[in-house]
Amino acid sequence: MDKSKFDDMLEAKLKQEYEINELEKEKTWKSIEDELDFVTPKKKKSKWIGFAATVAAAVLLAIGLLNTTPGYALVDKVKEWFAPEKEVNIPIEGTEEEGTASLNDSIEHGYVIYVDEERYKMEKHEDYDIITTKEPLPEQYPEVFMKIIRKKEQSVEDTISQLEAEHGFTFEQTDYPIDSQTARTLNGNNWDSVINRYFVIPDEDGGSYIFHQRYFLEAEEGHGVRLSEMMKNFEIVEEE
Repeated sequence: MDKSKFDDMLEAKLKQEYEINELEKEKTWKSIEDELDFVTPKKKKSKWIGFAATVAAAVLLAIGLLNTTPGYALVDKVKEWFAPEKEVNIPIEGTEEEGTASLNDSIEHGYVIYVDEERYKMEKHEDYDIITTKEPLPEQYPEVFMKIIRKKEQSVEDTISQLEAEHGFTFEQTDYPIDSQTARTLNGNNWDSVINRYFVIPDEDGGSYIFHQRYFLEAEEGHGVRLSEMMKNFEIVEEE
């Protein structure tokens, strides 16, 4: 083939491929632009950042307005930020049990928690809240409950020191059911031997929370697991 013809053919081929690539590029960008047109920008809200600032401001206001109509309105607003119910999977004796947990707020103590209301109820007291069985257990069964106690003026270290002095046990770090310091007592090896478990975490404001679980040995894989699973859905809603 004549060299000039070969060069012409090569130039034409390269031009054709370039135009095809440009066309494909334009199609790609058009596709991206179309996608972007249909995407509504969403505010990214992490567990705390973005969300917490708004919640915290509202909650701090709510704490001061609990006895007024606007105060109740703000508490209701906090509820709106959390789903009223959520699906939960609870590992009971080697199987995953599906269930629903309902939002319970304790704004006065700075938190919300999801409670398995099919089996338990939450009662509020001045100094603590308690989650206990919905129906009273027969007389022969030991108590089953989880108390949530806030120590606003007491650090985690001081709370642990106090509990260790009172009960004679030693706390240790755990990541189940949440990151916390924990201690446990068991008063025997019978089916109804009482277990007490304590968990201590910071309250994000210099104070601390105590979770005190009580159940019995035979119920460790039932009530014990269920109470701990509820702890996983505990959220502090107060922040500086």
